[in-house]
Amino acid sequence: MQYKALPHLTLLTSMLLCAFPASAEILEIKVTNPDGSPVDTLVVFAQPLDFDPPAQVTKKVEIAQQEWAFNPYMTVVQLQDEIAFTNKDDFTHHIYSVSGNNRFSFKLKAKDSHNLQPKLADNKVAQIAMGCNIHDWMSGYILVVDTPYFGKSDDLGITRLELEQPGRYEVSLWHPQLEAKDHLLRQVIDVHNNLTLAWSLPTQLEVKLPEVNEEEFEFLEKY
Repeated sequence: MQYKALPHLTLLTSMLLCAFPASAEILEIKVTNPDGSPVDTLVVFAQPLDFDPPAQVTKKVEIAQQEWAFNPYMTVVQLQDEIAFTNKDDFTHHIYSVSGNNRFSFKLKAKDSHNLQPKLADNKVAQIAMGCNIHDWMSGYILVVDTPYFGKSDDLGITRLELEQPGRYEVSLWHPQLEAKDHLLRQVIDVHNNLTLAWSLPTQLEVKLPEVNEEEFEFLEKY
């Protein structure tokens, strides 16, 4: 007896095959300082050069104002993502940025939120430095990229990116305290059959996070 595949099962199989790439390429980047120590919380992103990146799945990304700080200190978003600033403190913040075409200024009372749509610069990346007009010590950063291939290095200095296709990619490192032009380091690589890239920074990166000014906070506590 012969069995025929049901049409709806054949269609489902075809959809599943299209939904998952036959062979994704794994790009592993290990970043170290000149002294050999691993660099963590460094942003790594890859821009394909031989084809367009896959269609973006937009999402909402939260940046909290919590315990007198931006949490997280650095946020990476893809173009068309929406940023939600959420004040989790019991007092008002006045969030602002003067970064290029991403200038903004708004007050956030306790427990309030404010949504923002970031814009790109001409080189397909935008760096947004943020502060608070009420609490001067507060600072934070947003990096806007035009690729879904991005991440942050772990405590071993490693970032793993799953790429849809082999080919040439421009790989970039970014940190607001990185001593480089525009705080970016870049190189073009050819990715085939997975790849591990060892990258040593030209200068030592020692990250210093903003600290709360307790005396100033006590003075501004009425806000």
